[in-house]
Amino acid sequence: MKIIFSRKGFDSTAGGIPSIKRGKNLQSLPIPYKKNTLTTYNHLNLGKDVKQLSKNKIRPTDTCHHDPNLVTGHFGQVGAAQTHLENNNVGTGDLFLFWGWFRETIRIEKKILFDKKDPGHYRIFGWFQIGRIIKLGDNPSWYLKENPNPYSHPHTIGKWPKNNTLYVAKSKLEGFGLQNYPGFGKFRATQLTNLSHDPSIKKSRWICPKWLNPKHNGCGMTYHKNLNRWRENTVDIVGRGQEFVANPKNNKDSKKWLISIFKTVVL
Repeated sequence: MKIIFSRKGFDSTAGGIPSIKRGKNLQSLPIPYKKNTLTTYNHLNLGKDVKQLSKNKIRPTDTCHHDPNLVTGHFGQVGAAQTHLENNNVGTGDLFLFWGWFRETIRIEKKILFDKKDPGHYRIFGWFQIGRIIKLGDNPSWYLKENPNPYSHPHTIGKWPKNNTLYVAKSKLEGFGLQNYPGFGKFRATQLTNLSHDPSIKKSRWICPKWLNPKHNGCGMTYHKNLNRWRENTVDIVGRGQEFVANPKNNKDSKKWLISIFKTVVL
């Protein structure tokens, strides 16, 4: 089973601010997007928050790219990122771990603000085990005709490059021995979902489990072949790239690491 660390949500260029952390609750903010979408921040009940946190740069009525959709279990990919997934034989049963840039928030007089005590950090916020892969192509209107939905996934709307692809999650998580866990969902903010080793110094320096770390005979991951990035217990993440694919040498160790995170989920 491959594990794909998939970068999603706001960043310094797309959105320009971190996503929202409220104690143990995480809300990844979908990036602003004008094409191929019917969804506004208001539709997602995020309009007021995104307006205040962005200092009015993003409006509640602005449209966004709501992907992944961890309510319906759909995720789209296209272009170089999709080619990268295909080249690494990502398929049914493999697991996406969605991560992004988060910062603690506080409320003062009904206004949401970023907490100055948190410099911002990277964190895993969701999981998604692949159940089906649908090649939508450059004109996915055929899919909408078969699956009409007023809040359709953005990769099913409009025109896209030819390798436009929709991933559909499994309904139940498989291969971990966990009962009644859905095949997709959102994590809470815990010590185990935090990735940044010391965000006050460098948020892109991740805490690294041994099964992943080549310094401990781990499998490594794509875009990170330079061993100088890896230290005894950390890895420095590259600035570019959406999908980092890991192919564990020992599924027992990687699954043990994953199970410990899954057990923090409140079902």
